[in-house]
Amino acid sequence: MKDIKNFINGEYVSNASGKTYEKRNPVDNSLIGMVHEAGQPEVDAAVAAARAALHGPWGKLSVVERCAMLDGVVAEINHRFDDFLQAEILDTGKPAHLASHIDIPRGAANFKIFTDTIKNVSTESFEMRTPDGKTARSYGVRTPRGVIAIICPWNLPLLLMTWKCGPA
Repeated sequence: MKDIKNFINGEYVSNASGKTYEKRNPVDNSLIGMVHEAGQPEVDAAVAAARAALHGPWGKLSVVERCAMLDGVVAEINHRFDDFLQAEILDTGKPAHLASHIDIPRGAANFKIFTDTIKNVSTESFEMRTPDGKTARSYGVRTPRGVIAIICPWNLPLLLMTWKCGPA
């Protein structure tokens, strides 16, 4: 049986309340593990760690460096494909043939497409006339903006998480 803890600031941690709940296999109802329920202290710690990362080394990385890290995520998903597949099967009860052809490969592909997009789409800029007859130039700059929270449904947890996490 697994002890499923919260991953905060690079480490697995229990919760302050001690509350847990059972994680059961949806196919046969067998007990997979006990989940340490995150409460306000864990959420606050996770947000604080994310903000520190934004104002620390992560926020100072160039787009190329962040993309290289996300390419590393793709490589690791593909390298540990069987681990991800087994976790997805246990978590969702989905048949292996379905998860191995949709959930895991498309999850990795989403990270890849978002990194390729940010590497290959130039910063937008355009000129326009202003009401006084002059011109103004507008442009967009892509930089990390803040902390996000991701909530995913039970049926496609990895795949749908990548749609939110990848662009962020």
